[in-house]
Amino acid sequence: MVNTLCVRLVLLGLVFVALWVVTVGYVVELRHVETLSYVVIRDELDIMFVRWALFIGDVVTWAILFSLAPAALGAIISNLVTGHMSRPQALAFMATLVTITAAGVSGIATKMSIDKHFAIPWLVVVIAAVGGLAQSAGGPVGRSSDGRAHQSPGRGRVLTVLGWTLGALALSVALIGGPLYGDLVSVADLPSWVPPLIAVAVVVPALLLSAVSAVLLKRGRRHRHRIIPSFEELAGERYLLYLRPFAIDRAMAFPPDEAPGWSTRSPFELPGTHEEFLLRPFRRLGRVVAIGQPGERLPELGAERGYLPVDDWQDMVSRLIHGAHAVIMTAVPGPGTMWEFTEALRTTAPVRLLLLIYGDELYHAFREGAAQEYASRSSAETDVNWPPLPHLPEIPPPAPHTRGLPWDFPLKGILSFDHEWRPRFTRFPPAVPRLRHVWTIRRLVRRELTPVLQPLSQLAPAPPFA
Repeated sequence: MVNTLCVRLVLLGLVFVALWVVTVGYVVELRHVETLSYVVIRDELDIMFVRWALFIGDVVTWAILFSLAPAALGAIISNLVTGHMSRPQALAFMATLVTITAAGVSGIATKMSIDKHFAIPWLVVVIAAVGGLAQSAGGPVGRSSDGRAHQSPGRGRVLTVLGWTLGALALSVALIGGPLYGDLVSVADLPSWVPPLIAVAVVVPALLLSAVSAVLLKRGRRHRHRIIPSFEELAGERYLLYLRPFAIDRAMAFPPDEAPGWSTRSPFELPGTHEEFLLRPFRRLGRVVAIGQPGERLPELGAERGYLPVDDWQDMVSRLIHGAHAVIMTAVPGPGTMWEFTEALRTTAPVRLLLLIYGDELYHAFREGAAQEYASRSSAETDVNWPPLPHLPEIPPPAPHTRGLPWDFPLKGILSFDHEWRPRFTRFPPAVPRLRHVWTIRRLVRRELTPVLQPLSQLAPAPPFA
């Protein structure tokens, strides 16, 4: 399949080209000397900064229009021809094909109307399109032949460097945007519609560069995120096993919900993804590992992923649960999760099991599914000494907060157990201080989760993974 990240970058690039062409149309003008015509910068804008900006913008425009866009079109056409996709995917590909083609043609036509001597480098276009066709025809991008995530640390480092470079460029563009806008609109007799257009042309590139920088940085981190080649390497190590339905991975890959108080919070207090933020307090207890979703292109950020066959995973998961220092399980219903919960009842000590509670509706569905799975397995596997099904209590409402701001975070709390399977609910911080710095939220979370983390830190080593 076509790499969706590349397609999105091409579409963002075409937006940049459109804005750039509009800006160039205002900055330059066509002059005539007898039969000779040439394009120059307007006299009032002929400064060194504008010259360099035009040069860099033209280079980027050429790269997008005559290299990246034809390569993306070639890859999309190849996938449409092969036909290995569902009808919705085919419609999405066709819509993307039309969008890129129309935007590219419009950009080229506008560029040619500004510069009469502009010529299309057809050789470069053909080479890029053929490269896109060949790359797509070579097979799926980002997956290995066995369905596991396939990383390229070298590509990850390149994406990281490129992401930081674009981020620095976005900051530079934002810093010079104000003075540049003042210089451009100071020209006398400008039409009323020109200043707003210049403002958009000055602000939007910085926003686009910042957005692309964030995407590239995250992609680079996923390429460099640690993958467990074989779970056998965990033998002799302390690890915590993170279990969840694969269906929530997409939601957990987004940044966590911001804490309230936008005018007083730090912009860096919740870095990373939701999964990274959730598992960070547990990392000081050992490696946090998880089963990777089969067929995913790259591992999500957070727990270290290892991969198992789709039709032969239960034996290894049972061994992982048995040897884990702690089992952190998301209390969200799912066929695999229900089996894993009952397996944890059978193979691990009560004090090593933690349930992450996200909401009443999901928790109630989890309780019902767990009871059904327990009844099914305990009646079918009569040779197993099953412990009683522990009581999963109702979640108490949060206590009225007398200070701070209420934080409606998706995670409501953590359910832990003592040696007799008696439950204890530790609520996730429901309120945050009004005035805080970059470390306030992390310290607050660590302090409030002490009733969960401290008993885990005092546990004896788990049975060896075997």
